[in-house]
Amino acid sequence: MLIQLKKGRDGPATLACVRADGSRTWGKEHPFFPVHDLTHCAVESVLGFDEAFFGLIATGWDIDDFAKPRASRSMPFQAIVAEHVVGVFDRERSLPAPLTLAEFNETVCASLPPVQRDSFTPLTGTQVAQVRELRRTLETQWHALPAGATLVVEFPAS
Repeated sequence: MLIQLKKGRDGPATLACVRADGSRTWGKEHPFFPVHDLTHCAVESVLGFDEAFFGLIATGWDIDDFAKPRASRSMPFQAIVAEHVVGVFDRERSLPAPLTLAEFNETVCASLPPVQRDSFTPLTGTQVAQVRELRRTLETQWHALPAGATLVVEFPAS
């Protein structure tokens, strides 16, 4: 699947996903979401998740499906874990220094619903480092784009 993030010239960015069969889904983005979505791409690619945000889109979900009432009730466990992991990476960007591995895993686990905490497999140091590096690369590419240009990333990314 191709992820296409376009920087708006005079308006919001847009996210489009083109599936292997040529079908697509797209939506306008709040300014927070391009880097958040690139973090999803990094997390899901490094962790091999195929049932989280971009994996679900690849199998036919539309971007708007995630905003529907009770959507989270029909999401696989991977999608829930991915959202919490991405959320910790998002928060970490505002910190003066990265979280330690123990702090990272503790924060993810604490953010999960209590009934799902025992099912969470902590990330390894290698996984966290790989996500940080891939996210940094994608984020740098995004910020370097001029208005009106599109960043195209194949999912899963390497």
